[in-house]
Amino acid sequence: MENATKALLIAAAVLVAILIISLGLVVYNMAAETVGKVNMNEQEIQAHNDKFTRYVGDSQRGSQVNGLLNAVLTHNLAETDDARKVTVYYGNTTSVYLNKTANSSPKKVDTGKTYTVTAIYGDSSLITGMLIKQN
Repeated sequence: MENATKALLIAAAVLVAILIISLGLVVYNMAAETVGKVNMNEQEIQAHNDKFTRYVGDSQRGSQVNGLLNAVLTHNLAETDDARKVTVYYGNTTSVYLNKTANSSPKKVDTGKTYTVTAIYGDSSLITGMLIKQN
């Protein structure tokens, strides 16, 4: 009787150990996947940001802003990771002009006016949005 009790306790301990190891592996895989998506090296971040920083400034012409809209649309259509896509706002950060899922260009801005273009950076120093304000 004592041997049977000991055998059951050992079996229970083995099952608990397997459960703990399995749970640890699941948590590790989830964390590794999340870090893998967000973790970019400095060169990748710089290459991503360079596509958009040339449009940043206080007196950007309308033609330059239209170029920005085309660049963002092209980038978003080619990008598969939503965290790397860029949203364009007009006037304030609640007025979306070009969202991440758009598949066609919005109405072009007036080329006779000037605009202030500001980059919006996310948590990992990656540009996640562009803010356009008419001067």
